[in-house]
Parts: sequence; structure tokens; C-alpha cells
Amino acid sequence: MGPHVFIPSDEPLDRREVALHFSRFLDKPTLLACLQVSRSWFAALEPCLWHSFTLLRDHPNPVSPHQPRQVIQQRQQDRSASLPRRYPTLGSLQRNARHITRLRYFGELPLLKALVPHLNQLRYLEATRYTDDVKQLLKQNAATLHTLILRGDPFIPGDTIMIDRIWHHLLDFTALRVLELNGAIVSDYEGTKFGLLCRKLASLSLIDSKLLERPKSEDEFLNIRTLVLDRSFLPKEDQPSLFEVCPALENFTWRSRSGKPSTFKFLDFLNAGRGEALSGLDLSGSQITDSDLASIIRLLPGLTRLRACNSLFGPESTRMITEMRQHQIQELILLQCPGFTQTYAQEVLRTCSRLRVFSAPAVNAVEMSQLRWSCTGLEELDISIAGTRRLPGRVTPRHRGIYSQLAVLTNLRVLRLGEVTDMEEGPFLLDLKVHSGLGLLSTLGKLEVFDCEKMKPVMEFFDLQWVVRNWESLKKLVGSVHPNYEQRDLSNEFLSSQLPFLETYLTQEECTLALVWK
Repeated sequence: MGPHVFIPSDEPLDRREVALHFSRFLDKPTLLACLQVSRSWFAALEPCLWHSFTLLRDHPNPVSPHQPRQVIQQRQQDRSASLPRRYPTLGSLQRNARHITRLRYFGELPLLKALVPHLNQLRYLEATRYTDDVKQLLKQNAATLHTLILRGDPFIPGDTIMIDRIWHHLLDFTALRVLELNGAIVSDYEGTKFGLLCRKLASLSLIDSKLLERPKSEDEFLNIRTLVLDRSFLPKEDQPSLFEVCPALENFTWRSRSGKPSTFKFLDFLNAGRGEALSGLDLSGSQITDSDLASIIRLLPGLTRLRACNSLFGPESTRMITEMRQHQIQELILLQCPGFTQTYAQEVLRTCSRLRVFSAPAVNAVEMSQLRWSCTGLEELDISIAGTRRLPGRVTPRHRGIYSQLAVLTNLRVLRLGEVTDMEEGPFLLDLKVHSGLGLLSTLGKLEVFDCEKMKPVMEFFDLQWVVRNWESLKKLVGSVHPNYEQRDLSNEFLSSQLPFLETYLTQEECTLALVWK
């Protein structure tokens, strides 16, 4: 395409301010389609696509190896008449780099060198290595950068981030509030540089990192609201942990390399009344006993979000949630917790009325179809269902109770369903068919993600049509399609015509269909 300039026009919709106003209500696929309307719209709206940008090794326009070749070719032909065959092009990158405020950069790419001089308004930067290009970006964006994430692999020699190498940049930052360092070594407390930087931060994440010295003063950590210590080496037990010197802490993630953090020290911290501000806690992967987990929940009066995947969460912790926190807990994620049984999961769903996000290993099908849930405001649900063969009645109608339970969750945005295979009863085999009850879920008009990949039943073409036509907000669909080639081709053709901005992925072996909004 030739140069893109804004052409004055008497038409109201051609006015730049009008175009910029309605662009605020459009997602990226719709914006991309709007670029093809006219040169005036292209010039006015193209910068709106570039506020956030991810730079990968095979960018621009990477092609998934799982995407059917005929679909790739067809889509390239469809857009080649109005847009360059491969958009974004190098020219569009350079032309719009100055509009980028959020950059995610993975790998060593010569392309970044061409863009660096134009990237002067970054508020978010995520990179895998502390390279010369990243150094230059830090210098250029010291006044605007709000979030910095530097990822390093501690198992690759020479890939560790030495904190001293970036102090002279970070200490001069005026807008920095969120810092995440992966594979970092923090050993500069004596010079107080780490503390001086932490004075500015609201969020600090140290992942696979080493804190070799103890904090000097609480004054350095007064503003930290979110602290993540994920598999990081901390000071010795006789020295205060970092969470002890963050008096305003609201969100805390604690994962130990050994899986055995100092529970006694954390409980002492809470017993002293210093955890009253904590509302979010993540203890996934820890070996804290169920009894101690229950004590922690009891000592956190403001707890609204708890994640404890792959932990010993069990009956005592469940009782604390359902008897003391049932009217305040909003997010509970407990995947891979053997002690959190189907009965406990059902009790949580029945009593916790303000629950918005819930993930559990399994829910009993009989209880799910008979007992009403109080958490009708759920927005994200990730469960596997067990015991369906115990449901009375014929195969088709006996699943309608399960679908009826889901149908009242009208605020759902994410729904992930799985099955639990019973050695005596066989697989769950919930029918993913409209006539079996799927049709009851037409009430889920806000649903954006539907994932049934962990279920054995396949989606027939008719049921796939129903899903697409009834869930207008759908952006991602993951599941299994019919192994019959004719059915699969029919599904592909339908999806390409009805939802041209959905990418289709099919694997021959499992016939898995994954549709992801660009």
C-alpha cells in the first residue's frame, strides 16, 4: 500500500476525532477490519492497534504449525486485497513504534535494534534477557516505565540477572511501581540501593532468585502491596523474612524450593495482627499441613482470594472457608488438592455466595444436579464432574440437571469442564449435545472461553453451530470435534465463514479443536 495520510472529508464518520472515539469500543480484530474501509480510517485508526506489542523470534505474522494449510492460504488471500499480505510489515512496525506503550520481547532479534530509537513512551516492558537493547530502552523510558519484568533462566550459566548491573538505571526511574525479576541475585542491602528502589514499588516479585542479605529497615518497604517470593532463596531462619517488613502487604505469594516454608514464622507474623491487610494469598505447592492452613485462614479477616493448588488443603481448611469466610471469599483455586474432595467442593459452592472464581479437582454429578449453588455470580469456573452414571433416568435427560445448574451462572466468562474416570463406573461421558441439555446454556451470553478438552465426547457439527450462534462473546473454544474428516471439514468451513478472526488448530491424533481469537 502507498503512504497513509488522513484525507479531509465532509462525512461525519471520516472525521479523525469521530474515528478515534468509536475505536475505544472496538477490539483488535474489529479495528483491523476497519483499516480496510478507507485510507482516512487507516491513517486514523492504525495507531490504535499498536499500544501493546509482543515481539517473538518468528514475528511478524507467525504461522502456527498446527493450523491447516488451506485455512492459512485462504485467510491470506481474503485480506491481501486491502491489507499487505503479511501485516504487520517491517514498515508498519517502524511507522507505529512510537505509539507502543506495552512491549513484550522474547529472544534475540535484530528487528528490535531498528525499533529501539522509536520506543520512547513505554509503560510496560517484559524481556527475557538484560541485553544492550534493553539497557537502551530503560534509559529512554526512565520517566514513563511503570512495569518492568526481566526473565532469566537460573539453570543456564551466565543467564542470571546481577542486580548491581541495573541499579544505575532503576534508581533514576520516577514512574516505576511494578518490578519482577526472574533469576536475580539481591546482595546489595549494605549500599541500600535495593531498599531505595523498593521505596517506589507497589509490587515486587522475585522468582527463582536469591536474597543473600536481610532487610535493614521497614521504611524501605512501606508502599509494597504485592509481594511474590516464588522458589527464591531467602535469608536464614533467624533473620526476618521479606514479608515481615512489608506492613501494608495486601497480596502475598509464597512458594518454597523445598515446599516447606517456615510456617511457624508466618503464623507468628499473623498472630501479631500484622496480616490484617492481606486479602490475597497464594500458597500453591507448599507442604503446609491442613491444620496450619486452617489457622492461616482464621487469622486473615480480610481474605477474599486464596490459591493453594497442589497443597494439603482439606477438611479443616474447608470448614474455615465455609463457616468463617463464606460471605467474603471471592476467588478459590484448589486444583490438584487430593484432600479437597467432591463433597467439600459442593459445600463451598453451596455456601460461598460471593464466589467469583472457583477451580476444583472434581464435583459430584448427583449433588451438582440436586443441590442449588449460592454462588450465582460466578465469572470463572474450572471443574471436573464425577459420578454421572449414578444419576437416575435415561442417558439423555439425566444430564439436564447439570446443565440447569450451569445455566443460572449468567455472569460466566470462562467455563472449563472435565470428566473424572471411575474405575468401576467407567468414564463420565457428559453429552455435549443441544438435545441433552447444552441448549439450556443459551443464558451464558457473556461467555468468552469454553474449554471442554478434558472431556471424551466430541462436538458434532450441529452442536458447534449452536455454540457459535448463541455465545456471541465467545473468543476461545477448546474441545474435540468429530473424527470423521467430512465433519471436520464442515466445521472448519463454517467457522471460517462465521468467525473469520478465530484461528483454528486441529491435531490429527486427538482431533482436538482449539479456536482462539486473534
